[in-house]
Amino acid sequence: MATTKDENYQSFKLSGVIKKVLYKNEETKYIIAVLENNQKVCGVYFDTDIEKLTGEEVILSGNWTTHKKYGVQFEFDTLELKEAEMFFFLTKIVKGIGKKFAHELLEKYDEPQLVEILNEKPEELLQFKGIKEKKLKTIVASWQKFKHLRELGSFLAQFGVTSNLITKIYSAFGEVDNLIEKIKTNPYMLINIKGIGFKRADEIAKSLGIDPRSEFRIMACLNYNLQEYCNNNGNSSIDKFHLYKLLDDSLRFSNEEILYEESLSKMLVQEDIFVTKENRYALSMLYYAEKNVLDFFQRRKDEKNKRIIASFEDYLVRKQKSLGFDLSTEQKKAVELINDGHKTLFLIGYAGTGKSTSSRAILELLEEICSYDDIMTIALSGIASQRISDTTGYNSATIQSLLMKHKEKDFFPYKVILLDEASMVNSVTFYQIVSKIADDTVFIIVGDDGQLPAIGAGNILADAIKHELAPICKLTKIYRQNEQQAIALIANDIRKGEVPKYNEEYEDFKFVNVSIENYYSQKNSISQNEFLDLRGENSTYILNNILNISASYIQDYYDLIKKKEINSALTLFQVITPMKGGLLGVENLNMQLQKLFNHTKAKAYATKLYEYKITDKVIHIKNENMKAQTMSMYKSGSSDFLEKRVFNGQLGLIIKLDFEENKCIVLYPNDDMVVFYDFDTIHSLLSLAYCLTIHKTQGMEYENALIPMSFSHYIMHNTKLLYTAITRAKKMCFIVGEEEAFVSACKKLEITIRESVINDILGTL
Repeated sequence: MATTKDENYQSFKLSGVIKKVLYKNEETKYIIAVLENNQKVCGVYFDTDIEKLTGEEVILSGNWTTHKKYGVQFEFDTLELKEAEMFFFLTKIVKGIGKKFAHELLEKYDEPQLVEILNEKPEELLQFKGIKEKKLKTIVASWQKFKHLRELGSFLAQFGVTSNLITKIYSAFGEVDNLIEKIKTNPYMLINIKGIGFKRADEIAKSLGIDPRSEFRIMACLNYNLQEYCNNNGNSSIDKFHLYKLLDDSLRFSNEEILYEESLSKMLVQEDIFVTKENRYALSMLYYAEKNVLDFFQRRKDEKNKRIIASFEDYLVRKQKSLGFDLSTEQKKAVELINDGHKTLFLIGYAGTGKSTSSRAILELLEEICSYDDIMTIALSGIASQRISDTTGYNSATIQSLLMKHKEKDFFPYKVILLDEASMVNSVTFYQIVSKIADDTVFIIVGDDGQLPAIGAGNILADAIKHELAPICKLTKIYRQNEQQAIALIANDIRKGEVPKYNEEYEDFKFVNVSIENYYSQKNSISQNEFLDLRGENSTYILNNILNISASYIQDYYDLIKKKEINSALTLFQVITPMKGGLLGVENLNMQLQKLFNHTKAKAYATKLYEYKITDKVIHIKNENMKAQTMSMYKSGSSDFLEKRVFNGQLGLIIKLDFEENKCIVLYPNDDMVVFYDFDTIHSLLSLAYCLTIHKTQGMEYENALIPMSFSHYIMHNTKLLYTAITRAKKMCFIVGEEEAFVSACKKLEITIRESVINDILGTL
């Protein structure tokens, strides 16, 4: 390691080999790492996954700081690979050249000589030991394929863009002619590459001498801020003056409204954005999505099919006998609306109000006029899709799999489509669904508006209810088999901001009180450090209780795996927590629960965060096309593979770790799919799933669920989160933790208000 002072910039330079990444924030890109001499370094690093640089020598510029917890650290402003960009290119991109051979080449030739040899005299490489004709062909073919990437790398490396990020840029724009010239003209075209963003593109633009008041810069910043605002806040439109404030912060301007107006006007002409009402704007994608969803409902509002059953009351009497139970007045209304010929229906109900029962009755009525195979139920997640199929008896699919299956068709080939868990569906996905629903297809939307809203922009379910975009049947009566069943009652009290009777004896709900005695009194009477120690000690007690309860499910988990009932094993028991970090956060709980559940002695594969073992329960965390087989293909040892879309939130089981091929093999039982992960992509595509965040469990259902409750999670506590978490449990729900934190969360009423295109168009917010 070496340290030097840079007199021009009044900062230090530090070089060393990255030994280990200690901390990484996926959102802010802030990292803490340790070098081989155990010196800690910290800073913001956007270029690539920092863990890919483990073992690489880096050069950092920045300053020394002292952290109250971590001590002396080097806080860097820039981090660059010390190895020549050519070395990285040869070893990571060109097939057939390893590190040893790359060193030999760069020792003998300088870069221009080596480029000339690879382009014009590649046979010279045959003089090197181990290079035969076959290997040379591989090297030359790979060099020719990627030499434009090499040119791009040479250009971008001067701006501190790392080689990993350069390969991403090439993958995105590789087919673009004169790419380097286009980047020189408008470096903001790089913004959509993950790891760049506006700030980094702006730094490159500054280095290239782009005018800070350039239209490219302002329009790029407009677009970027609109997307970030919508993605992070769930809104699909924004007030103009709020947008200007975001632009001021990003561009470091003030009082530049005229400049902004000019760029906005141009984007409006190009239809990159739209005016939704006076002084409000939306990105074109979100505008079109919500405008078309609104048009879909308004077009159908006054259109009706023929009445299905003339003597409806007689039909109900017969149907209730075959169902084995009587429908409530609310449930009868839902069935009657469809019988009267309505093409669209919102069936809205809170936990335990009989949405699935009503759905089944509606679908059975529709089967009077269409075949069983003409009816399709859909949901966002695989588990939710399977559940609606199990409860109604009709075919099911995930939304994305249905869209993929029928992507070449104008419309879905079904006469009835029922969408379950509609609160989870954002604007763009909802539009994708309705754009493929034919005019004569009956569309039933089932949802619970008490749950968390969709991840992504929009709040279609809430907007549709608010503006009565279609007939709505609201189910309010809670059903339970006996007085000892309380999950639905407790959840609905919390939804209303009321503290439920949580300390009574129930067969499906248990509150395990692990509280700090006289919490508020102690908080006010002892020092902050003493109180933090007290809270840490209590969190350990909560953790021990969680592990104790979890242990009672281990035998059942492995019994189900042995019986090949993998889906049942994966949904047997779930720990659900609001946050990722801390003693009671997802990451630590996953590690502790893995130690409890998985005692395999077989070799594990370690990433920076987790070790992965055979029979681990895992979750896929990013929508991605993956190399896959069906289970029968896998069992037969087939060498053929399918390309399958694996969706964020799918639960699976690791069935093999192949250290010869560097593959992790995961079974997704809901989809009869065996997926092959390269070891070096696991950290970005998979996570352990013994514990999940509440947001990750939306639309899921588990036989048994356990929720930690601590003031350390206070920032995340509210009625919507707690209601969503508790209603994931089907048979038993445990809440383990601090009584005061639970009571406080029950009272923290969360009313989600999202700004949307639909609200703008219909004139209210």
